[in-house]
Amino acid sequence: MPPSEETRDYLSHLKQKYDQKIDVIFLDRNVGPGVSRNLGVLKALERGHSIILFNDSDDISHPKRLEVVKKILFENPHIDVVYSTFEVIDENNRLTPVEKISSPILEILESNLQNPMEGNDIWIKMGTETGIINITSSTAVRINFAYQCPFPNEKASEDFHAWMRMSALGANFKYTPLIPTKYRIPSFMKYQASRMRIGPSNFNQIKARVDSDGFSKAIEIALTRNMIKPEEIPLLKAKFYKRLAKSMKRQMENELADELLNKAAQLEYESFVYFDK
Repeated sequence: MPPSEETRDYLSHLKQKYDQKIDVIFLDRNVGPGVSRNLGVLKALERGHSIILFNDSDDISHPKRLEVVKKILFENPHIDVVYSTFEVIDENNRLTPVEKISSPILEILESNLQNPMEGNDIWIKMGTETGIINITSSTAVRINFAYQCPFPNEKASEDFHAWMRMSALGANFKYTPLIPTKYRIPSFMKYQASRMRIGPSNFNQIKARVDSDGFSKAIEIALTRNMIKPEEIPLLKAKFYKRLAKSMKRQMENELADELLNKAAQLEYESFVYFDK
């Protein structure tokens, strides 16, 4: 839904007060997070900016986020994406105990704490081992990659789709623990807003489809860059489906997990037949 008059007036006031620093884009309808971010990327590109930091409306960036991100990117021209970990907070900005954090969010936190991924071509490990490693509100990207890899117009997992394509295109990822984002999930909600709005099962169905498409698109990009060979694709996709099935099992989506495992088995068979010839 469009912003309230109070919100619209407040944002217009900020724009008028900080004209050289702030742009406000008003839309007549809710076009979703991906399309909205893409519009922001285009505006940043138009104004000649080199870096874009994403921050969803209910999350809170670390006070030194911009300072740390700029330092990393300006001192390391080979780095293209900077992401941090996050802390889950409730509607009153209080930290949420780990035991109350839902499985999908814990998966991302665990990857940050145990084995934060860095470097080039990490899309393969993201797809086949860890799943998504960074939330949107903790991520900053050089404008060229943000422009070349726009977010798809989807209601779930649109960020993971973009990160995998960026990595396959050659983006170098860097993790920093210095600027944790505060990621908001109200205490009266079991999951994040997007998952609750769509419904957990519907969200997972969409996520499985979007993640699969993102991984396939990343494979296509990597092929054009000669980073992988065609004969590697069936096993890569099989590993992807197995990893996604494991995640869905963890969320008690057993039927969906079985479908993904069947796809993995078929791909492994195709790979066996290919090499057997």
